[in-house]
Amino acid sequence: MLFGLFKSLDEKVKEDKENLIARLKNSELKTLIIEMGNNKPISNNIIKRQKRDQSFESKDFPSWYAYRISDELSDINLKPELIELLKDKDFVQYKQYVLRCLSSLCVNCKDYELFDFLISELKKTDEEKVITTVLSRLNKLRKPATLNIDYLKQLLLNGTYQNRIDALSALQNSEHKDLEEILILKLKTSDQHTKGMICATLRSTGTIKSLETLKAEFKKTRSNDLKYFIQSAIDEINERENSRI
Repeated sequence: MLFGLFKSLDEKVKEDKENLIARLKNSELKTLIIEMGNNKPISNNIIKRQKRDQSFESKDFPSWYAYRISDELSDINLKPELIELLKDKDFVQYKQYVLRCLSSLCVNCKDYELFDFLISELKKTDEEKVITTVLSRLNKLRKPATLNIDYLKQLLLNGTYQNRIDALSALQNSEHKDLEEILILKLKTSDQHTKGMICATLRSTGTIKSLETLKAEFKKTRSNDLKYFIQSAIDEINERENSRI
């Protein structure tokens, strides 16, 4: 007990964060979901550190850690419980976090039925924060050509600016042949930030068909950041094509 009196503020902050992580990992699913929306400082020690340094970090809040833990969910047996929580009227304020947990299960368990379920849920809303919460987690899921991604393509073509960015993220690792042509056309007409996102998607979806447009954009742009994304896409496509030879 006496030893704790001599701990520095930074040591106490570290300990508070470690205790939070341990608690979240051992908590019930409902508790984890609620903490995903908790944006109050973890402890009084965190508040003291914020005042001392005049700075705030995302890691000062329970939500950051709860999201990271939710991203690791891989027990498919949690799926029925999460779907039931979506129907719970007393839990409606946490819907986006429930959907995020389901999207993690979808990716980690490669559950394509769950992908279809998530898309059907997103079609019911136009809330950008809900759409972002789900789609930002689906980028790592391999999407075979048999998977219906029409909703994602519609968001890309007709959605809001944020919708388009989210759709580009979710469309990564897709094997749909018609997607590449859409991305090539969008690359020619989009703003700089969106072009970077398109290149990130082409890294995992593009073929030699994209190379001419990518190289033309590389010559045209003065942005070093965009040049990086373009070159990265070119390199990934070439590597993928060469591995097929």
